[in-house]
Amino acid sequence: MTICITSCGQTKTETEFKAQQTNTFEVDTSLIAILTSGRTRSWVFKGGKQTKLTTDDLEKVEHILKKCISDYNADQEKKFEKINAERPAYKLDKKNFVIDLTQYKRQYVATINSKGEKEVWINCFCDTLDTDWKTHLIFVDDGGNCFFNLKVNLTTGQYFDLSVNGEA
Repeated sequence: MTICITSCGQTKTETEFKAQQTNTFEVDTSLIAILTSGRTRSWVFKGGKQTKLTTDDLEKVEHILKKCISDYNADQEKKFEKINAERPAYKLDKKNFVIDLTQYKRQYVATINSKGEKEVWINCFCDTLDTDWKTHLIFVDDGGNCFFNLKVNLTTGQYFDLSVNGEA
């Protein structure tokens, strides 16, 4: 899905057109399932009221998610470099430390919290475990960074409660 804002009857310089193109944003909805199960919502968000997500909401989620993973990866890269320098015999693989969002499917559960703010729980995974992930929650113990989840507040633009699974 591509969202592009245009204005009829006006001409734009090449610079203005390029600037406008950079403001378009794509959200690959084939990688997203919006779960509406009240059972799921009850343990993810205590006391929240289920809500729907708009296209604008999906864009905000994507921006906040990318910021979260960028922050996480920066910390993980430092950790990787430190361990690799101290223990070169371990022959660590950097992909076990950082997250490449292009490799993940996502499940969203949206709610309105007690302050009236829209929040979304994001469950990310790189393996569907042969489950219909569009309708059934993917939840595992361990599995490393192939499985992680977090919450985002669309009203404040903040992320919180990032939890990346550990290795068995």
